[in-house]
Amino acid sequence: MIGTRHNEGFSLIEVLASLMIFSFAIVGLTRTGTMSARSVRALEQKVWAGIVADNHLVLARQQKTIPVKRSGEDKVMGQRFSWDIERFATQNPGFYRLEVRVHHVGDTQVLIRRTAFYAVRS
Repeated sequence: MIGTRHNEGFSLIEVLASLMIFSFAIVGLTRTGTMSARSVRALEQKVWAGIVADNHLVLARQQKTIPVKRSGEDKVMGQRFSWDIERFATQNPGFYRLEVRVHHVGDTQVLIRRTAFYAVRS
């Protein structure tokens, strides 16, 4: 049969189109993986900040008198956190609200804020 050709394989255009589609899929997956890693890192930082906050609330509630405001720094798992704890009066005498805020040293963004209540012991 003269004049008939068998087309076997893919043309250059088909290969380029499939490579382009594949590259878009890879870029999307890479971006998703990067966002997931950032989210895990942010969550990990909030967990450690929560531990710092809880520790300082417990320590404050164990004291007989609590200062109106106190701050400091802690190092947890190689990360440096700055914390501020503040005492607020409530409408009930001898009953106070404690609020602690934790952020990275040198950063103003609060990672975690915890509130607890405290009654003055007689």
